Amino acid sequence: MVAMVSPSSLFLILLFLSIPFSESNLTTDYYKNSCPQLENIIRETVTSKYISVPAAAAGTLRLFFHDCMVGGCDASVLISSNPFTKAERDADINLALPGDAFDVIVRAKTALELSCPGIVSCADILALATRNFVSMAGGPVYTVMLGRKDSLESNISSVEANIPRANTTMDEIIRMFESKNFTVGEMVALSGAHTIGFSHCKEFAYRLFGYSRSTPTDPSYHPKFSAALKTLCANYKNDSDMAAFNDPMTPSKFDN
Repeated sequence: MVAMVSPSSLFLILLFLSIPFSESNLTTDYYKNSCPQLENIIRETVTSKYISVPAAAAGTLRLFFHDCMVGGCDASVLISSNPFTKAERDADINLALPGDAFDVIVRAKTALELSCPGIVSCADILALATRNFVSMAGGPVYTVMLGRKDSLESNISSVEANIPRANTTMDEIIRMFESKNFTVGEMVALSGAHTIGFSHCKEFAYRLFGYSRSTPTDPSYHPKFSAALKTLCANYKNDSDMAAFNDPMTPSKFDN
């Protein structure tokens, strides 16, 4: 039997993830005096992006996760590489992070610099934007603690051991989350965020085509499910953008 993740459980995990692992001196009113228009600017920016590109909700949630799992929620994933150092965003697993997710952070930061220059960190912008996207997609509304500082460093070598891949074993994933003080239950709850968005066929095609010499398809897949995915992903080798919705019934609704 598969255990269902309750909305309240997922709310608590999202709230926990909104707090960086290395920071504790955060408050809800950190920018009350220095940037009183913060929430309005974030709301307007996110709403505009969501109306034009609904998929930005899942993309930004993923960007936030990839940021927080590597050294905490410090916006290090937003830093570009330079001639001396390859940054996190150039890691193989981060190359598919959607441009619209980066774009909404840039737009919000630009608007905030006009209103209150040099005040709001990109780390806080990403945390707030993610919260708003989740809410707009039908998910829980939760309070975001503020006061994060942006990282000044970002190294590609930090990514590999901290972000699960499609072929990462369950034991490896559990150890990865436990190293960040998540319980197995919390890990399962966080996985519920996959209720929105999609997965590229190339990431799981090995489970559909040529799984083993004796079993072409992963036997853990339901036959009807695997047949549908095979049809959908048949041309994945020629089209790297081919993808399947994580939740084919309500792909854009945060309703896990």
